Amino acid sequence: MANEHRSIAAKKKWSDRKAWSLLPVCCCGCDTPLAISKTPDHQKLFCQGHDARLKAKLRAILRREMKREDLPAAARVNLSKIGFIQANPELKKAFANPSQRQGRAALKGATD
Repeated sequence: MANEHRSIAAKKKWSDRKAWSLLPVCCCGCDTPLAISKTPDHQKLFCQGHDARLKAKLRAILRREMKREDLPAAARVNLSKIGFIQANPELKKAFANPSQRQGRAALKGATD
């Protein structure tokens, strides 16, 4: 049963990634279409100045003023590409599911 759930989750994640790569939109959630770059490494993720909007949303989630479900799908898909999130471990916590984090901590304690 668990494998079926993983399979469904993987299909959803890849369908989101494929949709974003076909028509990239701003990762702040404003859904402004971005110009498609010829090389994937140089693809822009935000309109000018919109990275601050995403930072504000992440901080609101950490303060529990917003829910994690309110994060834009484009930001979730491109989490590994957004540099300011990768550089700041506090902002990464906004994407983590709290129940999974507790499960990992409990599992680590059980194996020690």
